[in-house]
Order: sequence, then structure tokens, then C-alpha cells
Amino acid sequence: MIHKIKALHDNGKGLSIRAISQELGLSRNTVRKYLRLEVDAITEQFADPSRSKRLDDHRDYLVHLLKQFPKLSAVKIARKLQAKVGDLPASDRSIRRYVRALKEEVASAQMRYYEPILDDVPGVQCQV
Repeated sequence: MIHKIKALHDNGKGLSIRAISQELGLSRNTVRKYLRLEVDAITEQFADPSRSKRLDDHRDYLVHLLKQFPKLSAVKIARKLQAKVGDLPASDRSIRRYVRALKEEVASAQMRYYEPILDDVPGVQCQV
């Protein structure tokens, strides 16, 4: 996203801040903030290993729930977490995003088994 902003602005030769914000659906202040930062500072900021999410403390419990019930929705996971913890440390939207990322990591989908269909004489086998 940051590289898109920088490319669209092109050191003042491209789109204006307002046009970039409308095209990307961001706030003008966000666009200004990223235009002021250098690329090295941005990558350093996002690569900082000390950054953690509020739900990282409960990650093991959430992974356990997803392994036990892979189809569990984020809303139900939030309810179970609230019953266990009490007051939730993050908003509903943050929980949904965190659970979506966890589901991609933990995905324990069962592999489908396909069986070849033997060709029979017409009238012996039909499709229903």
C-alpha cells in the first residue's frame, strides 16, 4: 500500500494527496504520513519484531479452538474468549481479522478423496 502511495505521488509529479486518498480509500492524513516517511523507515517500522498484537496472549487458546472446531466463526470465538477472559482486549473487528489470519495458518482442511469412475455401457450407470 505504501509503495502504491509513493508511486502514485511520484515526488509531486503524479496525483495529488486528495486524489490518492480517494483512489485508495484512505484518509488524506494517512497519505501525508506515508509520503513524509522514507522507504527504509517504513520497512523498519513494519519489520520490528517487538510489535505484538493484543490477542497474542490468547493465541494458544484460539489455535486450540480452531483445531478442535475448524468451522467456528469469529463471533463465536469472541464469545468463548469473553467467557474465559472477561473483558476482551480488542475490538470485534480486530478479533475477526486475527481469527482470519489464524485460520489461514492453522487450516486443517481434510483432503478430498477422488475415486475414478469406471466407464460402463450406456444404461448401466447414470448420473443423478
